[in-house]
Amino acid sequence: MTGEFYGGIGEIVALRLREDPGRIFISEPETGRTLTFGELARSVSDTAGALSQKGFRKRDMVALSFHNSIEAAIAFLGVVSAGGIALPLNPNGVKREMEFPLDDSGARFLLSASSAPIKADMFSDFKSSEIGNGLTLHTLPPAERERREEIPEDMALLLYTSGTTGLPKGVVLTHRNLTCECRNIAGAHALSKDDRALCLLPVHHINGLVVTLLTPLYAGCEVVMPPKFSAGSFWKWVQLGVTWFSAVPTIFSILLSRTSETEAAGSNLRFARSASAPLPEATLSEFENRFGVPVIESYGISEGCSQITSNPLPPAPHKPGSAGIPFGNEVKIFNGDGSEAAEGTIGEVAVKGENISPGYFRNPDATTKSFRGAWFFTGDLGRFDKDGYLFLHGRKKELINRAGEMISPREIDEIMYSFPGVESAASVGVPHAFYGEEVIAFVRPREGVSIHEDEIRKFCADKLADFKIPKRIYSVDDFPKGPSGKIQRRKLAEIYMALPESEKLP
Repeated sequence: MTGEFYGGIGEIVALRLREDPGRIFISEPETGRTLTFGELARSVSDTAGALSQKGFRKRDMVALSFHNSIEAAIAFLGVVSAGGIALPLNPNGVKREMEFPLDDSGARFLLSASSAPIKADMFSDFKSSEIGNGLTLHTLPPAERERREEIPEDMALLLYTSGTTGLPKGVVLTHRNLTCECRNIAGAHALSKDDRALCLLPVHHINGLVVTLLTPLYAGCEVVMPPKFSAGSFWKWVQLGVTWFSAVPTIFSILLSRTSETEAAGSNLRFARSASAPLPEATLSEFENRFGVPVIESYGISEGCSQITSNPLPPAPHKPGSAGIPFGNEVKIFNGDGSEAAEGTIGEVAVKGENISPGYFRNPDATTKSFRGAWFFTGDLGRFDKDGYLFLHGRKKELINRAGEMISPREIDEIMYSFPGVESAASVGVPHAFYGEEVIAFVRPREGVSIHEDEIRKFCADKLADFKIPKRIYSVDDFPKGPSGKIQRRKLAEIYMALPESEKLP
């Protein structure tokens, strides 16, 4: 798509119908099913009509519970094209995780795939019926659900944060937010109808939904959509003509650990995109060297519909360790006193732009705390270099305070990732009687590799000040991750606190 476009999501679907009705939009490599842009438009229209027949009205909240699939795309686009607000939920979520967003949002309906019904014992009081296109509509029991006056006219999406420091917050995103963000991403990555995206991340999360579903729709390119990531199938999917994919750092680490250069031979990849968490420099360099694919690190937030900054494509420099430059956003670094930080100075990252949320749903206190005028204060720490590239230094709340020394976990993680045989690593602060907090770390070795914690600590001693070296390093089979694939440090601290006293720090 060329030029400026600020219409609703439904207008993008209509544009694709006019321009590309016979071209494939989504292909499922595991099932062989495909969906053309023309078939998408008809299915979206049919779904909107079926919703209306079941009592749906504009600005109704409709929850979505889907794994990545053609049905997931039809459901989302059908709801928002009909003037409703989509509320994506993790289809693997437990009842407690689903209840809060359903209650807080006042959702009237829930859509799921007919081939993968939601658990009957979880929502047994839902009235359910199939509405075509492989979708089942569940009508929620009557409750306090008439909150239409609180819903912005242009609202399209309500996305709840993970709630690591309290109850989840509902991020309000409008049609204009989403279409402007699609424009930003397509521009940053020079996407065209010749591209083919591989959608690896779940579409119930902002990255998978906006970056590898809505943006390809906006740009008119195809999406290869397996149900979920698989290291064993990844390169076979890439060989289907994929030109780019978006992933989280843990996926890059897994691919390095479990796949070979031979499997990647002959691919058409223009670039790989990393987002949702900082990508260790060692992982980026090894992936580029082994597979010959540029890795473009980006930085995104739910409140910005995903991407805020991105490294540019070659031949422009993409700097290891940097989140890149702003695309369609203005980004500033602020000191604690509210003044703008000087170049190279670490402070809080704040952003503004047409893709930035108007605020949190039914949560004025949280909105006031994070939004100051047109600026959204992210809670992330960062700095700009002389070339205008953003470097992130972790979350304000994740800094480790060891006897007054403020330590960034990312600095420690970077060193551990460069140790041979480490697939994933994360450091965290835990309570300590003398220092207040002390540094520990967790690592996952690559398959077939045995690592002793003393070896890693010695390795760190050559590269870190003594007070930053993890005092204990624990091996784990897997890391607790959020819906975006980001390692959850808070849960690592909880794992440590649950250990027997003999395994903890003295």
